[in-house]
Formats: sequence, C-alpha cells, structure tokens
Amino acid sequence: MNNFIKKSTLFVLYFLVLTYLVAIVIERLGIYKDHVHGSEVYHSIEKSKQVSQAKKLLLGDSVGNQLFPNKKCNDTINSLACNQAISLIGHYILLNNYLEAGNLVSTVYLIYVPKSFLNNLDQLYTYHYFLKPFYNKEYISLISANAQNQINKIPYHDLCQIPYSLTTNWAPVFNPKDEKNYTFLSPISVEYLKKIKELGEKYNFKLIMLPPLVSDQEKPTIDKIDKKEIEKNKLTDVFKNYFTEMIFINDSNFYSDGTHLLNAEKHVTYYKNRFMK
Repeated sequence: MNNFIKKSTLFVLYFLVLTYLVAIVIERLGIYKDHVHGSEVYHSIEKSKQVSQAKKLLLGDSVGNQLFPNKKCNDTINSLACNQAISLIGHYILLNNYLEAGNLVSTVYLIYVPKSFLNNLDQLYTYHYFLKPFYNKEYISLISANAQNQINKIPYHDLCQIPYSLTTNWAPVFNPKDEKNYTFLSPISVEYLKKIKELGEKYNFKLIMLPPLVSDQEKPTIDKIDKKEIEKNKLTDVFKNYFTEMIFINDSNFYSDGTHLLNAEKHVTYYKNRFMK
C-alpha cells in the first residue's frame, strides 16, 4: 500500500512539473494569446506597437470592435478597439503604445456604450481581460495609485502572470462590494479620460467621443444617467455631442443582450459619413 502511495505521489509530481514546463513554453512563445478568451485584446496590444500611416486612431469596447474590427483594414482609420473589460486604463495604454511607436495622430475616436464607463476595475472579467494582458512589468508604471487600490481588492491579483494562470481562461470568482456613488463615470474612467486628454495636449491630437447605436429599450436607463457627473469631473468638452448625437434604434437590430449589433457592418458608412470626414 505504501509503495502504491509513493508511486501515485511521484506520478502526480511529475505530471505537475511537466504541465508547468509546458505552460512556461506556451507563455514564452505567446501561443496562448490567440486561443484564450480575449484574444482580441492581445491583438490590439501587438497592433498598438506597429507603425501605421493612418492619422486617425479608433479605440473602443466590443461594440466599437464590431463596427471597426481591429483585425481588418479600415481605410484611413486604424482600429485598436477590443472590449470594455480592459477599462479605460487598457485603452490609455494602447494609445500610449501607439504614440510611443512614433505614430502621428490627428484624431482619436472612442466608441463606448454608456455602461462601459462604469467599469472601475471591479468586474468579474477584470482578472482575465485586464490583469493578465496589462498588469506586468511593461505597464506597471502606467497604473495609478487609485487603480492599484482597486487591483488589490481582486483575489490572487499577484498571481495573474504565473504561466498556469496566464495561458488559460482561469480567473477567480470576484464579487466586488464597493458602493457606487456614480451613475455613469467611475473614478477610474474619469482619471484615465483625463490622462488621454493630457496625451492629446502633448501629441496634438483631437479626442472625439463617438456615441454608439443604442437599443430603444435602453433609453429609459440612459435617461436616468446623471449628466452632472460630466461637468463635475470637468469632462464637458469630451462628451460635447455624446448624448445629443446618440441614435436609438429598434431592439430587433441587436443580439439578445440588447447591446451588440446584428449586421454591424451596415452601420459603418453612417459613422464614417457622420463623424469621420
């Protein structure tokens, strides 16, 4: 019996060592980036480091990525849109990468559905979509004290770069308990929108917030948003036409989640003609 236990223990140890070594190889080669959930985030990171002739850059959540996919050529517009789970810190980092790569930008567009601005690094998806791609040595200097405080609340945040975690879809269960005293702009969103504005002043580009196409069933919820939060946080110029230009369309144009568009490509011409001339 003791011999059986010893052999079983050795087998388990060998198996764990082998799988860990495999995970290290996968991590070093970056193979996992195309196969885990959120592969579009890793694609945007890699693309943000490339030199482009496009003078117009587009950032955005998953609806933005539907309209202007980051894996397609969008003429004179270079899209780094991916999803909202990376928060506005993630979008700020993508933009910073792009500028540091030497790209000259005249206009930065940001397509974001209203609820995306609520992200305060307090979502179930934060661990996998933000911590794994961005919480590392390369970007740690761009993470503010406020953001770090939010990160500290996430279980096992300090283990996110371990190969076992990094190369898989695993993430801990996270149920944030922070009280929200805002209806639209989270503290993280406010902080990093201002940082994006600072980049605009430094690199001389214009920031334009593009309103999404929204289901008419969402209108009552959006009407309840306290617009005073915009003025209070001195972001009136950023959201100048965001709500007034917002278009509400029939719910039949959306998937069952009421957010993502069916046949998003048919709306692209509208955006280009209306906002991007």
